[in-house]
This record gives sequence, C-alpha cells and structure tokens, in this order.
Amino acid sequence: MCGRFNIIDDPLTKLLVEITGQHYSVETRFNIAPTEQIPVLVMREEGGWDLQDMRWWLLPYWAKEVTTKYSMFNAKSETLAKSSAFREPFKKGRCIIPASGYYEWKKEGGIKVPYYMEPRYEAGFAFAGLWDRWQSGEQVIESCTIITAAAPESMKAIHNRIPVHLSRDQVNEWVAPEASPDRLMELLAPEIRFPLAVTPMSTYVNNARNKGEGCIEPAGESVRVD
Repeated sequence: MCGRFNIIDDPLTKLLVEITGQHYSVETRFNIAPTEQIPVLVMREEGGWDLQDMRWWLLPYWAKEVTTKYSMFNAKSETLAKSSAFREPFKKGRCIIPASGYYEWKKEGGIKVPYYMEPRYEAGFAFAGLWDRWQSGEQVIESCTIITAAAPESMKAIHNRIPVHLSRDQVNEWVAPEASPDRLMELLAPEIRFPLAVTPMSTYVNNARNKGEGCIEPAGESVRVD
C-alpha cells in the first residue's frame, strides 16, 4: 500500500528534470494524504510532458457522483486489466507520480510506528500511476491512483505491498501509447529497482493533518534495503 508520501522541493525538481528535461517548481509537502491534490506527469498526445495537478483518489469517468466510498488511492497491479475502475486508465491513462519518499506503518508493542522509505542515491521515486477525467456539467475532476504490487522479501517486514516505482529508463516505456499489455505488466513487477533507506520516524506523521517538518524527524537509524 501507499497511503502517505511527501515531496521535497530541490530533490524532486532534479527528478523532474531527469525525466522531462524541463524545470518545474514544486512545493515542499511533508505529509500528503489521499484526496489531496498532487503533481502528476502525463505525456501529451503530440509528445512531451505536462505536470498537472490532480486529486489523489481516482474517480472513474463513469462514476455517477463524487465519492470516497471505495478506496481508490491505490490500484493493485494484479487486477488492473479486469477492474471496471482501472481497466480504461490502464489502456490510455498511464502516468507518473513523482515523490521524494513514502510512509508505511508497522505495529510494534501496540503502537503504529511509521517507517519512511526513500531512495539512497536517486533524486526521488517515479511511481507508476493511472489517471482519469470525470465531468458532470461544468464540474471537471482529474484524479489519479498509485499502482501497488506484492512486496518483495526485503520489504515484507514493513508491509505486504509496495508502490511500483520505475527506473529512469522505464518511465517513457510506461507512458508510451504503443506499449503492449505484456510489457506493461513486466514493468509492474514487484521489485526494488534501486537501493532504499528505510527509517523509523516520529509518530507526528501518523496524523494526516500534521504537515510540518516533524513528519521527517527520524526516530532511529536508517537501514539499507535492496
């Protein structure tokens, strides 16, 4: 699962330059939660990238109303091609969701301990995502979801699923209109594609309303995960 992540401006700006060749300004946000607006990279039909602001909780184009009845901030890679909500975005709404790091929680002694996952050497994560456009009258909502996969052995101690993160040379393949379904599923393989640092954090981040720097305050030593 990926239910909380963050954006740190300077590293993420570097990541966006690496992916798009363009300089985008992004606002530092330490504790992004589902239903909030987030920056999303989409490929234009004529080629070239756009950074767009979208709601992090996918609302299918066919939905009758805006709702959070069903959990739509993550999409399981195993069921994308069959899901009524994700099938069409998987065909023509693939996107990249940039992030500096993400949080997961593990119960230890009855306490939900947050762990922060971030690249050890890379500028950030390029999460594989899907997006859709919903419209009712004059109201338009563009929204997205982060794709998850089963966690590899090295991450199972923290959580049984991970957000799918792509290497730099896989990003363009993921959004390519001509990509085959088989190749897309290969890109969604449950892998750690570069070394991560996993750090226990202050429980301040547990509350989604807390948005300050305390969200990235370590509560212990980092461990490398490959």
